[in-house]
Amino acid sequence: MGTRWLTVLLVAGLAAGAFYYFWQNGSAAKLDIQTVAATRGDVRRVVSTSGTVRALGTVDIGSQLSGNIGELNADFSSQVKKGQVLARIEPSTFDTRVREEEAGLAIAKANVTLQEASVARAESNLHKAELDLGRAAELVRKGAGTQAVLDTTTAAQQGAIADLAIAKAQVDNAKATLEQRQATLDSARIDLERTYIRSPIDGVVIERTVEAGQTVAASMTAPKLFTIAQDLAHVQIEAQVDEADIGQVSSDNPVSFTVDAYPDVTFKGEVEQIRLAPVALNNVVTYTVVIAADNPLGRLLPGMTATVEIVSGEHKDVVVVPSEALRFQPRGPAQAALTRDGWSTGATLAPAGERGARLLQRLKDQLALGEEEMGKIRAALEAEFAALRSAGHPGTAPMQDDVREQVRMRIAKVLRAVLTPEQYKKYEEMARQRPSGPRRVTLWTYEDGAFWPHEVRLGLTDGSVTEVVEGLPEGAQVVVRAREAAQ
Repeated sequence: MGTRWLTVLLVAGLAAGAFYYFWQNGSAAKLDIQTVAATRGDVRRVVSTSGTVRALGTVDIGSQLSGNIGELNADFSSQVKKGQVLARIEPSTFDTRVREEEAGLAIAKANVTLQEASVARAESNLHKAELDLGRAAELVRKGAGTQAVLDTTTAAQQGAIADLAIAKAQVDNAKATLEQRQATLDSARIDLERTYIRSPIDGVVIERTVEAGQTVAASMTAPKLFTIAQDLAHVQIEAQVDEADIGQVSSDNPVSFTVDAYPDVTFKGEVEQIRLAPVALNNVVTYTVVIAADNPLGRLLPGMTATVEIVSGEHKDVVVVPSEALRFQPRGPAQAALTRDGWSTGATLAPAGERGARLLQRLKDQLALGEEEMGKIRAALEAEFAALRSAGHPGTAPMQDDVREQVRMRIAKVLRAVLTPEQYKKYEEMARQRPSGPRRVTLWTYEDGAFWPHEVRLGLTDGSVTEVVEGLPEGAQVVVRAREAAQ
């Protein structure tokens, strides 16, 4: 009887132990961890947009004269040279005016000759009057002449002087009239020449808005007759880039684009100009980026819509990781696998090390701090970061942005307590002016059953992969996802 009860108790104990064992293992969370090796590859940062193909330069050709189109010598797509006659306004009215002004000029020249002859006659009359005056004065001196004769000859001499002045003034007037007639004739000849509508550049006619016999009226503005594209062997694309992407674009960035007419052909170009005037449409702000491209075969026509990819950065043969790895942070069951400082993210919170040393050195150099002040800052920072590491709860994991903000606040707290107000103001100015370098984040690897943080500097990204500038060796198994495995 006792042996039977002993057997029952032993079996019950074994069953309870087995139940407890399986219960414990069944309730323990197991992780399904996905890792991807950091590899070498190429990264291209691309800004995608669309734009319109345009000629490098277009000229609208109009008429300064009103009249009927008598000749039409160019049509759509005609290749034209500089100075070539494209059309002519019927010239009879302007030719008649030229002949009229030529006749008026001849009359003005004859009038000048006539007035010059009048001057010669006035000079002769003046000479005779001066001789008469001399003889009359001599006779009066000898007592053989009268004073009345002397007065008469004196008046005649003065009248001859006035006649000569009038004749010379008439010559000047005739010459001025001659110049006026010459200018009027020149104007008439210019208008006659303007009846020829000539091309100001070498190019191709892309638009014609006039027909032979049509009347054009030039009043306040010249009517447009033709539009000529300067050179279709080279074109430009005016692409609209969103304000969020314009900071990535700079001059000479390489560009690839396609057009619907040739979907299998990729054309090449480069950014030539970034126009500063914003374009706002439906509360969306864009900027015009001008892209230059060669068009030797003439396949790109003005007005085509181009789908554009601007390569704003390209690095070849660099260490890359999936962009998905940047979003991973150990949380929940994954938190228990952390081995460094309970829950801390390692280098992110370390006040010493390379980043801390650089910070302390900049403070010492730019604020001219002594060893005593540096010692106080170093000790205070170590105390603050020790408190920050011990403040975490083992069941939670902080976001990187939260950690960085805590680090920044604790550094500011230490410096505000140690530095003078003037030194702290200079530190704030130094922090504002510090150029932004590659972005720093923490990537995680899974080794020996534990998660390990690696603070890295990032470079270019194309959305799917991101360049790692430093902080992670090639081949490292980067965690992209960790979740509780199904039981």
